[in-house]
Amino acid sequence: MKTIALMGRLDSKGKEYAYVKDIILRRGFEVVVVDTGTRGAPQFKPDVSREEVARAAGVEIQNVVDRADETQEIRVMMEGAAKVAQKLYASGKLDGIMCLGGSRGTAIGTAAMRALPFGIPKVMVSTVASGDVRPYVGTKDITFIHSVTDINGLNRMTKRLLAYAAGAVTGAVTADPGIEVSDKPLVAMSVMGGVNRTVFLAQKTLEERGFEVVSFHAVGTGGQAMEETVEQGLIDGVLDLVTHELIDGLYGGTYNAGPARLETAGKKGIPQVIVPGCLDFIAFSPPEKIPEAFKGRKVFYHTPEVAIVRANRDEMASAGKTMSEKLNKALGPTAVAIPNKGFSPADRQDRALFDPQADAAFIKALKRNLKPNVRIVEVDAHINDEVFARQVVDLFYELMKSRA
Repeated sequence: MKTIALMGRLDSKGKEYAYVKDIILRRGFEVVVVDTGTRGAPQFKPDVSREEVARAAGVEIQNVVDRADETQEIRVMMEGAAKVAQKLYASGKLDGIMCLGGSRGTAIGTAAMRALPFGIPKVMVSTVASGDVRPYVGTKDITFIHSVTDINGLNRMTKRLLAYAAGAVTGAVTADPGIEVSDKPLVAMSVMGGVNRTVFLAQKTLEERGFEVVSFHAVGTGGQAMEETVEQGLIDGVLDLVTHELIDGLYGGTYNAGPARLETAGKKGIPQVIVPGCLDFIAFSPPEKIPEAFKGRKVFYHTPEVAIVRANRDEMASAGKTMSEKLNKALGPTAVAIPNKGFSPADRQDRALFDPQADAAFIKALKRNLKPNVRIVEVDAHINDEVFARQVVDLFYELMKSRA
């Protein structure tokens, strides 16, 4: 029988959790209730007490509540909840997880969800779901349901919402086909909508050659997720078509993937081909976040909510140097493929961000700092040209064969 974990504050949300528990039990699932409350008494007895949650974080519950520092209280329960979730999963007592909450409950519940692997259904019913949930989601497959009303008592609106949220988690657990086993090498590929012509052709060609391709959207969390997946040993090779996150990380753009970007595949020694895809701009969302220092630059609006600012020569040179420093650490076959006629859709003759001198500054810095064991292939084409896509795939295939 499959088991759903309900994890939350039974002092403030006890009635609501009891209602959800009853629905899930009636649908033929087992339920493990974990109490992460810290103030009032739990409204019904949990399977895992708040004392156990705090102890999992190395703290006794009587030392958790500190009205002078409520953030420390939340941090302890977040850490404990994550460890309890991992323990339940490891023991086979967690096939899905559902949490309810406001800002505190969401912080604690999603901390537990982020500690669980991809593919375990995770449903967060939250009052803050209509805002920026990136800090809560991180790189994990968490489903948010906006509660619309506060989760405060049972009424005709909250009962209906909680019923379909319970249906979401039980339905997801029922539908889960489990881990698929395949003997095909798994390739991680970074992507962005603007270079879809190359992305689609590369994926199609790789699949025809016997690879399985998983794509990661280079919007910060996508790059982080790709690096994490490589770190977990799930990936056999990396085709890094869109390395835009690197320059956002250097200059405060929206799509920063953190300091590990472009390093994990090299550390693991797996084959990788790197392309400066969309590295010619810095993205800001919303456009009002463009710093004063960048105003007056060439700007292209990818969508009304995303403005991309052309990187100048100095910034491109810095990106080239930084990329070379990261790739110089690689222990496996590594190559860089450069489209000499433009790195992004708007970086083309007669388009808004065309600046061949800035692109040349990147290439010069890369060549000057890159070690000889990292191969550089320059293609007289734009990143979206078919000839470039085919040469990149051929180069990647060559590196993969060298490791066979």
